[in-house]
Amino acid sequence: MQRIKKGDKVRVIAGKYATKEGTVLLVNNKKGVAVIEGLNKVKMHRKPNAKQEKGGIQEKEAGIPLCKLALLAPKAPQGISKIKYTINKEGKKVRIAKKTNHPVGSK
Repeated sequence: MQRIKKGDKVRVIAGKYATKEGTVLLVNNKKGVAVIEGLNKVKMHRKPNAKQEKGGIQEKEAGIPLCKLALLAPKAPQGISKIKYTINKEGKKVRIAKKTNHPVGSK
C-alpha cells in the first residue's frame, strides 16, 4: 500500500531535485512513480495529428520514483514524518503523522 496520494505535498529527498517541494499530480503504483507539479520536466518532440493540430517541442512533467519522496506533515520538525493509519470517530481510516499525531492529507 502506498502512503503518498494525489494532492499531497511532498519533498524530494534524493537525486537531481533534492530538497525541492511540490504537489503530487498523479501516482502510478505499478511503475512506482509520482508526477510532481513543476519538477522533472522533460521535452517531447510531437508531430501534428488530428487531435493536436500544432506539433513541435512540448514540455511536461515526468515521474519521480516514490522511494525518493517524503510526505510533508503539518507541524513536524523538518516538515517530514512517517505515516500510520487509525480509525476516526466516524469509522473512517485516516493517515496520521507519527511524530506529531496530526492528520495528514489533501482533504
